[in-house]
Amino acid sequence: MSRAPFQILVVPFRRVGGQVEFAVLRRQDMDAWQAVAGGGESGESPQQAAAREAREELGLDGTVALYPLQTTASIPARFFADRNSWPAGTYVVPEYAFAADLTGVEIKLSDEHTAVQWLDFKAASELLRFDSNRTALGELHERLLAADLPRPVE
Repeated sequence: MSRAPFQILVVPFRRVGGQVEFAVLRRQDMDAWQAVAGGGESGESPQQAAAREAREELGLDGTVALYPLQTTASIPARFFADRNSWPAGTYVVPEYAFAADLTGVEIKLSDEHTAVQWLDFKAASELLRFDSNRTALGELHERLLAADLPRPVE
């Protein structure tokens, strides 16, 4: 399948006792720490792509609750090999953010990542390389503190 002109981001979190931890993943190809990230495939919605990418990159056996976040970003199309198959005039692609509740779920990393760390908000924020990841993490952190997660996507 060809890549669709959008990107997704999934911020994994879990509740441990009274604390919340966030998973950050080290990318194999650029030695950077990030959340789950990937592109949509042709015909997929951002929600479908987020569910698929979370399953693939985290080695999930089943589905987990995905919560849409308000955070969006734009990524230059020039960073994507498939850009020539996209409509003319596509110079940036949107990135849609989600959160995934992995409380009680074991992660089995794909070959795209070399390590995972479960960290508190401050440590995770300091380790993440990309601004869009830090923005989505910050939104999720505030929502969790306020007990204000949106309804999970179906």
